[in-house]
Amino acid sequence: MVRPASEEYRPGAHRRNRLHEWRGYHHRMLADGAIGEERTVSGDSSEIDDTLGSVLFVTPRWARDGGVGAHVVASAKALASRGVHVQVLTQRIEADAGDDGVTLCQSEELFNSNTSMARRLGQALSCDPEVVHLHQVDDPEIAAALRGSAPLVISAHGYTACTSGVYYFRPGEECVRGHGPGCVPNLALRGCAHTHYPKTLPVKYRSATRGLAALRGADLAVSYSSAVDRHLAANGITRRRVVPYFPTMAAKPTADADDGRRVVFAGRIVRPKGVDVLIRAARDVDAEFVICGDGRELEPMRSLAAELGVKERVRFRGWLDADQLAEELANASIVVVPSVWPEPFGLVGIEGHAAGRPAVASSTGGIVDWLEDGVSGLCVPPGDPGRLAQALNDLLADPQRRRAMGIAGKEAVAARFSSDTHLRALLEGYRAARSTWASA
Repeated sequence: MVRPASEEYRPGAHRRNRLHEWRGYHHRMLADGAIGEERTVSGDSSEIDDTLGSVLFVTPRWARDGGVGAHVVASAKALASRGVHVQVLTQRIEADAGDDGVTLCQSEELFNSNTSMARRLGQALSCDPEVVHLHQVDDPEIAAALRGSAPLVISAHGYTACTSGVYYFRPGEECVRGHGPGCVPNLALRGCAHTHYPKTLPVKYRSATRGLAALRGADLAVSYSSAVDRHLAANGITRRRVVPYFPTMAAKPTADADDGRRVVFAGRIVRPKGVDVLIRAARDVDAEFVICGDGRELEPMRSLAAELGVKERVRFRGWLDADQLAEELANASIVVVPSVWPEPFGLVGIEGHAAGRPAVASSTGGIVDWLEDGVSGLCVPPGDPGRLAQALNDLLADPQRRRAMGIAGKEAVAARFSSDTHLRALLEGYRAARSTWASA
């Protein structure tokens, strides 16, 4: 269902009544001993807390246009499948909500700071949500306005409080500091800006400052990997939790790839993703390389493949929809994630594991959360074409080992990265946010 955000709503108008309601909830939870304890996430769907009635997602675009976009859509539909009323406030709608219990509310003025907040939010809060959850919205004014009406959860899908957004100096050397004036000399002298346009850095610095302010004002900050959790901790975010991602597409039956030599990459074609490292490695690997995705480095990567004499074995598929990408993963021998930046997670890795495919990936960022070196795939140093080629050759030469690693990866996803584990951790996070908000 889609409806325009045409009716204005005054954020905070019902805060007093909602506080009374949630303080009662908070006291009941304290009496039951459910607040204040850490619990291990399990895959048992019967343990999912189903007390949440409604949630409002706020996101710039409702679209399956990448890892984060695909996750937001999948998470909303997973919540709706558990009987939660999910309403989504967004500026742009580029995917159908379908009949999944998700209501879309569009506001073209959502990010227009020159108009009133009531107009920006429209009727989105009229559903009286029990939790508001922001995805890729780092505006502290929007965050504060929404928190006036309901507990506020903000997802950090990446390095929100980093000026460059990539949080590293060089491959294998991740940043560990929090955002602040000390970033300025690092941007200038240590190379962590990672941009050809230094004039944009002051604007990016201010954006990181605003994003951090929004996170600090939230009742809970959610990340999806240990890498981003470290980033939040370095920036003094204490109310935070890690919630596992889960595959956003249905895995297709896998082909018999014992005799295949097919390496599949899926992601944006940009420098941090390490596509150039992969193409350089391809010189020393007798295999077909399939590159799925689009981005500003697409043409330079085509040129690099031609320059290195591997263009006949490197196929650029462009952007693929979920069904097409699932097909490519099912037909892969190996899924490769050659990132040079500390990948916040690397969602395609668990998508490949769900299809029973082993991964070869950089040992950086959140990748180590899902890739067990030597068990479900191989880890390699980021930015090293030689080591990447060696790992690919090792697995391509050993079909039995590939098959065993693929099975191990599939089992790991079922145990740790299912929609049930995601929902259980997310709903526990929502409960913690409601407790904090009620106590404010």
